[in-house]
Amino acid sequence: MNIRDYWDKKILVWEDSMSKNQKNVPPIEKFASLFREALKKRSEIIMNMLHSFVQGKTVLELGCGSGFFAFELFEKVKPKHFTGIDIAQSAIMRAQKVAAEKQLADKLTFIEDDGASIKLPEVDVTIGLGFLDYLAPEEIKSLFRNIRSSSFVFTFSERRVSLLRYIHMCYMSLQRCPKHFYYTKNEIASYIGKEYGDVQFFSNKKISFGCIVHNLGEKVASILA
Repeated sequence: MNIRDYWDKKILVWEDSMSKNQKNVPPIEKFASLFREALKKRSEIIMNMLHSFVQGKTVLELGCGSGFFAFELFEKVKPKHFTGIDIAQSAIMRAQKVAAEKQLADKLTFIEDDGASIKLPEVDVTIGLGFLDYLAPEEIKSLFRNIRSSSFVFTFSERRVSLLRYIHMCYMSLQRCPKHFYYTKNEIASYIGKEYGDVQFFSNKKISFGCIVHNLGEKVASILA
């Protein structure tokens, strides 16, 4: 199974497992709730980071899924325009449907495509929650050459000693994910390069083995302190 088919089949089940509606969620996804709380906390932290930064600006999210982060951000912060790109057709169809229902189709654009290989739109800020986890080193290097914004926020799974990371590795193996990677901070910094200036990292136990990398500056970094 290639990565497109994998996510087209999995993404909506995965997103539903993050919600309160667990009725049709498979047992293995309920088991994976062990590390889902950290993902929710990760989203909350990034929402706080972006709150004063993206108001009135254009935002691009890579790996947007069905837009759960996009709709929350738009409701709380009001960026000028939000573009989401995801490889899964099922997710994009749901996102477009919700945008139409909320009468936000002119403010939120959702595109089915591979954000790691297409020419990206010019925006103010590019974000990706977990997007780097599914890219090989050369793909990450290519991505940061292709990004057309001066600012970014990404998250990745950090390769370090963590019981939950080992559980996550077993989960990914059972799910037969075509590719998934764990990186160190030094590796990510080297892949990004020096073009984006001072790159900062944030990690703590609330986001488990997750890590946030950004170049939004000291003012935003102080929110994380």
